[in-house]
Amino acid sequence: MTQIRWKRTKLRALILRIQGSVFISDGLRRHLLNFAGARIHPTATIRHSCWLDSADIVMGPDAMLNCFARYDGAAPLIFEAGARVSSGVTFTTSTHHHTGNPKRRSSQETIDSPITIKAGSWVMTDVTINPGVTIGAGCEIGAKALVVEDTEPNGLYVNMAGPSGAIRARRIKDLPVPGVAATPVVLATKRA
Repeated sequence: MTQIRWKRTKLRALILRIQGSVFISDGLRRHLLNFAGARIHPTATIRHSCWLDSADIVMGPDAMLNCFARYDGAAPLIFEAGARVSSGVTFTTSTHHHTGNPKRRSSQETIDSPITIKAGSWVMTDVTINPGVTIGAGCEIGAKALVVEDTEPNGLYVNMAGPSGAIRARRIKDLPVPGVAATPVVLATKRA
């Protein structure tokens, strides 16, 4: 590694550690992260106390990432215009293949896949979002939800058990869209 690249890498690592300080203003945090390689719009906000392992972040106008978020930095994290993320959200952009071997269940090879929060969506407190997930435009993701697959636009998603008993974020309600009539969502019910 060349001396210049080494210094740039060390500087980026330093910026990623200090950006979370409560003593740094949101504007200075945005400038520091943009200097480190992020592309954060001047009206977007990242609040203090976020643990960011990469500056591979894109934020559109009026997007917001609140306090105590965790981002593993393996693949890009994208917030479109007006996307809002509450405190304590975990963005996991990498995982491993399952090997089937009981001595080591995960392979050494990682699978990295970006996470996208589409325009106008709101991700509530303590949500976990898995690799490759796209939160559809205008969605609300309920607190403590586990999002393992893409969501359709304009829906409310909360943790629910499915037919197999697996608990994850599922659509429970269509959210209103001005000028468009809502279609009711029919929830699966247990047979007696």
